[in-house]
Amino acid sequence: MEQLSPATLLDIIEAQARLVGLGTNLSAVIDEASRVAVSLTGADGAVVELLEGEEIVYRSASGIAEAQLGLRMPVANSLSGYCLLNKIAATCIDSETDERVNREACRKVGLRAMVIVPLIAGGKAIAVMKLVWRETRPLDRNEADIAQLLANMCAALMHQASLEGNDVMHRRLTVDEDTGVANRNYFFEKLRARLLTTEHVGVGLVRIDTDYAANLILRCIETECREGDFVARVSSNEFAIIMSMAVRRSVVMSQLLRISHAVSRAGFGAVRSGSAFSPDDGTSAADLFYAATAALTRS
Repeated sequence: MEQLSPATLLDIIEAQARLVGLGTNLSAVIDEASRVAVSLTGADGAVVELLEGEEIVYRSASGIAEAQLGLRMPVANSLSGYCLLNKIAATCIDSETDERVNREACRKVGLRAMVIVPLIAGGKAIAVMKLVWRETRPLDRNEADIAQLLANMCAALMHQASLEGNDVMHRRLTVDEDTGVANRNYFFEKLRARLLTTEHVGVGLVRIDTDYAANLILRCIETECREGDFVARVSSNEFAIIMSMAVRRSVVMSQLLRISHAVSRAGFGAVRSGSAFSPDDGTSAADLFYAATAALTRS
């Protein structure tokens, strides 16, 4: 095992300083830590899985794991669960030969190697950071050490929030700080849940090419939303809506058109929108979101 180079250590220290600067925005904290871990290790993706009761929830996901954002899985009988229960790191150099992993789940994501490190706060393992690779890998270049150093800072910041109560930590992981609506990862969790219980699901995306305050734009969107609609801010200038009355595609498109017109009338600049409808455009959360994004790009 190589020693961490001075350049890598400096990158980690600078990243830790940025994480502290993000403070209470825990969703941004884990996203940034994962981004840096991917950059420093050459991973093809990263996940932060939070322990919630008997389940683990994918609260951050990037790269080849992005489609799993918002996924809930039983903590039992998984390598992540093993790391949580034993508060230790684990590596897998080949998922096709490692008996500890769910081979079918790895194939679905498209990974062959992974590193999993625990986030320990107040003496308890509350989450894991997982780095994943498409190909087998010896994992002998300090991948686990790099991930653990970044995970430790995330854990410290999450522990500070947990001292104010579990509800506070959950809110800081799932709510957009500027607007008070759901953030990207909570949107995917809600969309996954809706798809499990409803035959037809409509998703709308609204992108605003403007520097106006997001909460002002949000008010325009909410005026055209119906009871039961779920609104989230999924990027700095993009909002997503899960529509409660999506019985057919025309209803989804009509409501999205009203929302777009409301934002335009308020004078917030150029507005683009796109929609998707299940099961026509897909049956998974990722499929629907990317279909709506593709429609938005074409608009």
